[in-house]
Amino acid sequence: MLGVMWRIFLLFVSAGLAGAQPVRMNQIQFVGTHNSYHVGLASSEMALLRKQNPAAAESLAYRHPPIEAQLDAGVRQLEIDVYGDAKGGLFADPLYPKLVAKEGLPADPPPFDQAVMRKPGFKVLHAQDVDVRSHCPTFVGCLQIVKRWSRAHPGHLPIYIQIENKGGRSRPEFVEPEKITKATMDALDAEIRSVFADREVVTPDQVRGQFATLEEAVLKRGWPELKQARGKVVFLFDQEKVTPLYVEGHESLEGRMVFTNARPGTPDAAFVKMNNPLSPEIPELVRKGYLVRTMTDGGARAIRAGDTKRRDAALASGAQILSTDYPYEWKAEGSGYSVSLPDGQKARCNPVNAPKGCRITEPW
Repeated sequence: MLGVMWRIFLLFVSAGLAGAQPVRMNQIQFVGTHNSYHVGLASSEMALLRKQNPAAAESLAYRHPPIEAQLDAGVRQLEIDVYGDAKGGLFADPLYPKLVAKEGLPADPPPFDQAVMRKPGFKVLHAQDVDVRSHCPTFVGCLQIVKRWSRAHPGHLPIYIQIENKGGRSRPEFVEPEKITKATMDALDAEIRSVFADREVVTPDQVRGQFATLEEAVLKRGWPELKQARGKVVFLFDQEKVTPLYVEGHESLEGRMVFTNARPGTPDAAFVKMNNPLSPEIPELVRKGYLVRTMTDGGARAIRAGDTKRRDAALASGAQILSTDYPYEWKAEGSGYSVSLPDGQKARCNPVNAPKGCRITEPW
């Protein structure tokens, strides 16, 4: 009798496994951070900004732990702001420390190593001359941190690195950022390749495969299986305005390293940024096969009030990437607001498009 029951149990388990479908990259949901490099203004810099522009000071009153600590906690999307600095030194002598001295405020610690900032290459900061402190002042430096962490944690879930190319407007006394051009885009690809080999990245070419366009690939076949993407990084563009420069001569991102923030219906469409989690379009885009990033946080007032409406909508929307300034236990000061997945999960099967039998196993 016991043997018969055991055989029935094995048949039941086998049937369940047979019905399970492989989990793909776009069929999970996880937490990411906004402006992941952000150290925040130093004490006197913040005091000066509060005097000059209280609203701006309030919006910048957050800081993230080091990138390694974010990855250790389970963050799987990082956002990095980059400014072109082809000759080097463009951002090496920021205005705000000078204004702090002029106001007679106590000197803050130096914002960065000037020798590093005088070398050519993309620099990582939030706003030139004002909000310049970063866990990694150069783009290559940020990527090297991720690579070291990745090698120390083999088999981790893919890490998405979202890039925002910043230009900025001309202002009196402020540094004028370099114009974003096609050469800027080519240089960005080159810096990525200087740190990561193709085998360490999920590239548009890998996702497109034999399909005519990238969009056709994700809508008809889907993204690669999650197990194929483990231990790798994925690069995404934050803003749509750079797309024409990046796709020129690369309509479906042939030979490119970064997925564009694209418009559905275009050859390069695979990733779409939808910052408003209340948008009814998000579940529809997710079901079709697109990868979607949304923002979970409201403005400073909503955060202070502990308003979770946007956060709850984001979790239910199916957007794969949930970007926040307050992940996990790093709660907003004064309100206790934070963003995490239910039951302490670091990633979960997507509530909108997860396949039958979906299960995500460690390592995260």
